[in-house]
Amino acid sequence: MMKIEELLDKYFEGLTTCDEERYLRRYFTREKKLPHEWEIYRPFFTYLEKEAEAHQQTLQEETKRSVLLSFHRNKLVYITMGIAATLLLCIGLGILLPHMGENTTPGFVIINGKYYDDPKLVQAKALEALQNVGFTDEELKENIIIPKLLY
Repeated sequence: MMKIEELLDKYFEGLTTCDEERYLRRYFTREKKLPHEWEIYRPFFTYLEKEAEAHQQTLQEETKRSVLLSFHRNKLVYITMGIAATLLLCIGLGILLPHMGENTTPGFVIINGKYYDDPKLVQAKALEALQNVGFTDEELKENIIIPKLLY
């Protein structure tokens, strides 16, 4: 460690580093017994140390304030975006839902090559076809319906 006298000479010549200046400030602030000729430097370095601490505290407060402001700004943006997305979704659903129940293409069926698009007629033809489907006892006995592979 350099002697304080050498550091003082370097300081007043403007050749000290930041660490050396910090060391001088702390030395003159915290040292209880100083040589008589150095006592005149104590108020100067004490003032600089207090200013450095005050500046550091101000920077910390500004950083905290900036972080809080940024947090609140981001929170406001997210809330606004959520509200806008919800409104767009509601508008889209409001436009689409009334048309969802409508069948825009008519239902039709082709039976034996004939085209039918009347819903009541289609239903009647379907019921008629279901009633005609059936198997006789003879067909069941001959295993026409149940293949022999299932045994």
